[in-house]
Amino acid sequence: MRYLILTTFAILAACSTPSTVSPLSIPLQYKTMATVAEFPTLQTCAALSKVEVVDARDEKNLGKRYVEGKTAANAIAPVTASNDVREWVQTGVEAALKRSGVTIGNASAPVLKVTIEQITTAENVLHRSGYEGHITLAGDLHPASGASCWNGRAEGSSENYGYAGSVENYQETLNHALDRAVIKILTTPEMKKAICACGG
Repeated sequence: MRYLILTTFAILAACSTPSTVSPLSIPLQYKTMATVAEFPTLQTCAALSKVEVVDARDEKNLGKRYVEGKTAANAIAPVTASNDVREWVQTGVEAALKRSGVTIGNASAPVLKVTIEQITTAENVLHRSGYEGHITLAGDLHPASGASCWNGRAEGSSENYGYAGSVENYQETLNHALDRAVIKILTTPEMKKAICACGG
């Protein structure tokens, strides 16, 4: 009987909703999450001299963790990146370009400037956690000198579910959102045309 009572208490404790959350710092590590079929195949003439990434966010935190239904100050905590967000985006953008058949390193080709405008995450901590990620990128394609050949903006979002405070879940959510934002840029008809016509 005593064992049954202790077991019941243990189960209830494991399933109980937390009342507080702690700040979390996430190491961003890029890994492709989108399927091969989601990436467009650009023309063989598609080439870039380089990719430049600028982090223009006013809010440098990635987002927040919160306990649903709780309003106390310690029921909300910030989520930050423990490494360079710009480098993470650069790695993801270049990986997507290569998957789409774009050659990088051609000196006579245009430059693709990618500006990070927004990154937001929200982790809803309940028995397990629901994760949401959202990324907004702006792209500008231009020759080494001269006017822009194309510019546009794209957003990518993703959702995930799993253990609370999971670094892996954060990485998967953000990587998938990044993939989707870059894929939207690469599937823009104007951009696909400009990348071949914009001389260096």
